[in-house]
Amino acid sequence: MRFLKVSFALLVLGLAAYCFWPRTPSLKGFQPVRMAGLQTSIWKAASEKLQYELVLPFYQIYEGEYHLPPAASLLMAIDSARALHSFHSARDAADQEAALVPLERVFTRLKDETGAAFDPPLAARTELAVWGLRADPNRQSDLTVAWSELLGLLYGQPSREAVPAARTFASASRMAGAGKWSNARTLAEDAWHQVQQLGEKNSPAR
Repeated sequence: MRFLKVSFALLVLGLAAYCFWPRTPSLKGFQPVRMAGLQTSIWKAASEKLQYELVLPFYQIYEGEYHLPPAASLLMAIDSARALHSFHSARDAADQEAALVPLERVFTRLKDETGAAFDPPLAARTELAVWGLRADPNRQSDLTVAWSELLGLLYGQPSREAVPAARTFASASRMAGAGKWSNARTLAEDAWHQVQQLGEKNSPAR
């Protein structure tokens, strides 16, 4: 009995330390290899119109790569999964707009936690545009533009600075759309390395 009590106390202490340990949330502290793997998992689950399978990789991005608190990470992961599943399950463009509500909550929390200077509604709208363009293989140049605008917003850089990463993300998503997951992951890793370099720039925001 004493062993069980001690084990339970240690479990509670460990959980409390995990939840309340001081963190420094940032959009810049991620590992490109890890981000590429998680993003590929998200793309794959989304293509299969799965919802609950999206929650864990989104959580691992927010908590593990952006270093957000666990509670905020969980709420954002649930909203992200809900938004992406809603988008891919929509019957038309009007139905896809429903994804904006949870997306705005995600970007609002992301801004609040990291102290970034982007506009959450604009970021949500741009993210939605990226999702829509990813589904159209004939609009890869438009996808690159939308992705560069999103990255520019998040990292406070001119969108032209984000074009190399955006172009690589577009290529990665094209591979994902063709079911070439290994190629998609390799390209996504390159893209995240480019985003990491973008985050280190000191240029003023647009």
